[in-house]
Amino acid sequence: MTSNLSWLDHDASAAQRSLRLLSFFEEREARDELGIGGVRDAIADQLFPGTSTIQTRLRYVFFIPWLLDRLETRATSAASFSGAAREAENRLLSALTKNVPLSEIGVIGRESGSALKRLPSSVYWAALGSWGLRKTDGSLQQYFSQADQRYEMRRLQRRHHDEEGHNADSSGRAWHMQLLKLCSPDFPGNATLDLTRKEAEFLLDRWRYSHPESLLTWLAIDATRGEDIARSERIWEHPRKAEFPAWIRKLIDDGHRFDVAVRGAALLYNLQLAQLDDRQELASGYAEELATWATEDLPVCHGWSLPKFWETVLGKGHTISPITQRFVEQWLVIAIGEGHRVGESESARNLIRERESRLKKARSRFSNRAARSQWGGKAGLTPLSYRWPTASDFLQEWHAGWKQA
Repeated sequence: MTSNLSWLDHDASAAQRSLRLLSFFEEREARDELGIGGVRDAIADQLFPGTSTIQTRLRYVFFIPWLLDRLETRATSAASFSGAAREAENRLLSALTKNVPLSEIGVIGRESGSALKRLPSSVYWAALGSWGLRKTDGSLQQYFSQADQRYEMRRLQRRHHDEEGHNADSSGRAWHMQLLKLCSPDFPGNATLDLTRKEAEFLLDRWRYSHPESLLTWLAIDATRGEDIARSERIWEHPRKAEFPAWIRKLIDDGHRFDVAVRGAALLYNLQLAQLDDRQELASGYAEELATWATEDLPVCHGWSLPKFWETVLGKGHTISPITQRFVEQWLVIAIGEGHRVGESESARNLIRERESRLKKARSRFSNRAARSQWGGKAGLTPLSYRWPTASDFLQEWHAGWKQA
C-alpha cells in the first residue's frame, strides 16, 4: 500500500521534523548492516541520554506517567493493567488529534488510530527511567504485572507508617511526585504538545540531577542564561561547539571520525553488491563516490587513536565486541593505506564481505540471492547522527516552554 504524507505551512521546527520523517521513508535501508550500532549508541547515550530516534515530541514524558498513575489511583489490577493502559493511550490520542492541528508534526498514531502497534508508553519508557521520572525499575510489561504488588506495598506502608518506600520512594508511587502534581484535572481532554514553564523547570531539574555532564543538560543550562538553542545539521557543526566541555568536544570529534570511517565501509559494501548484480551504472557511481571519500573525507581519521576511543565507548551499556573493534581497526588501516584505490583492494573487499557474512550468516546478501533481491541499492548509508536531530527538537520544545511566563 502506498503511503502519502502532506502538511500545511508551519514553523521551522515543525518543518525540520517533517523532513526528518520523510527521510525515514526515503531511506528504507537504514539498518545497521555492518554491526556498529553499539558504538553509535554508546556515543549517543553519553551526549543525549534518554533520547531515541523514534521519539517525536517531548511532552509525552509527562503524558505517560499521568495516564498510568491515574490507573494506579483506581487500583487497576495487574491482570487488567495492560488493556486499561492501551485504552488510556487511545483516549490521549483522540484528544491530541482534536487539539493539535494537522500542520503540527509529532502526534503518535494520528494516522493509525487505535490500530497503532507501538504505543507512546513503549517509545518513551527508557527515557522515563533515564531521566528519573519513574521510580520503578524493569520493563513496561513488568510494570504492568507488578501493579498488585505496588498496591500491597502501599497498604503495608500505611499500616506500619514505614518510612521506607517501594523502589526508593517514600510515597510508594512509581512516579516522581513533582511530575504528578503538574497534571491538570482536565487531562487528557486538554492535552497539547506545548510544554509549560513549570514542566520545563521540572525537566531541567531532572536532567541536572540524572545526567549533569551530558550535552543535553549543558545546552539546556546554557539556554537559561539567555542563549538560543542553536541548530546545526550535524552535532560537530554546532556553532557553540568550541564552548562545550573538553571531554564532550573530544567525544564529538571521535563520533565524527567514526561516522566517516563507517560511511566508507558502507560505500564499499554497496559497491560490491552492485557489481554482483551487474548494475554497472550504480557500481560506477559507488566506485567514484568511494574514491572521493578516501581523498576528501578519510584524512580526518589520520592519526586517530582508536585505543583511546575504545576507552570512551566501552562499558557504556552497549555491546562492542573485540571482533567489532578489530573490524573497525582493520578497515581504517586498509583504507588509509590504499587511499583512492580502496574500492579495488582485495583485502578491503574481503574484510567487508566477511564482516557482513559473519553477522547475517545464511541471510548474507553476498551469498543469498533472495536476500540480495531485497537490497534497495543504498544499504547502511544513513549518516550517524547520534540522536542529535531528536535532541535538537527536544531542546527547542523545552526552551519554548522555559520562555513561557
